[in-house]
Amino acid sequence: MKAKGTKLLSNEDADVGIGTLIIFIAMVLVAAVAAAVLIQTSGVLQQKAQQTGKEATTEVSSNLKIDAIMGNVTSNAVDILNVSISLSAGGSEIDFSQVVIKYINGTKTTTLTNGTAADSSHFFYSEDRNPTNTAGVLAPGDLGKITISLSSISQQLAVRQKGTIQIIPEAGTMVVKDIVAPATFGTKTQYELFP
Repeated sequence: MKAKGTKLLSNEDADVGIGTLIIFIAMVLVAAVAAAVLIQTSGVLQQKAQQTGKEATTEVSSNLKIDAIMGNVTSNAVDILNVSISLSAGGSEIDFSQVVIKYINGTKTTTLTNGTAADSSHFFYSEDRNPTNTAGVLAPGDLGKITISLSSISQQLAVRQKGTIQIIPEAGTMVVKDIVAPATFGTKTQYELFP
């Protein structure tokens, strides 16, 4: 019996077990730190992905749609454009105080902002149908009208001349529409330039 007890005192097998336990605890701590970093990173990435998704949805869903463009003719030239607009399906509201319109002919580009009347630096926005009662804001179901005075910007459309209208909302894609004056002006004072 005495020899057996001495053998237990000189036994060093327990040292290996303690070393393994220390390594195991260190590995668990490293794994916990790595997991915390991964969880934090995935949370930040999720927030950025949601924000990017909302911005992309806004860009796509707020599209304007040009329904018709009528030209008013005076002295054998189109001097006023009346652009009928609405929102595409699923579109979100557009505040026309923030909309910019560019009118381009063969030689000149003019930038217009919303004003109280169509003049040399402004277009005039009104609504033909406004069930939402939101003045100055094009909402789903509304029919808006943009009036551009070509004579005030010295860019009247003569026979067969071309022009381009760019409507740039605050958020969403730009709408570009080319127009061409008719081959001849008869006795009518209103001409449909689009569609």
